[in-house]
Amino acid sequence: MKKYGIAIFIVTLFASIWILSSYTKSYTQNEVFSYLVKAQGYKPSEIFSVETQIAKAPLISTQVIFKDEINARYFYKK
Repeated sequence: MKKYGIAIFIVTLFASIWILSSYTKSYTQNEVFSYLVKAQGYKPSEIFSVETQIAKAPLISTQVIFKDEINARYFYKK
């Protein structure tokens, strides 16, 4: 019985971490995209991609690539 409790706790812990990191990535991507469109005046059609990564320490980095500069990468860190 004790083994099942520990196993359930570990599975719940990992599932919670995965859900939280997925939510954080999605929220940050949407936040940067909205910032570029609303505050900076870019059109959504000018943005090629927006990708968020979670690195070591509590560092969240979002990479933006514009259609007119495919080889250039712009990073927004939080």
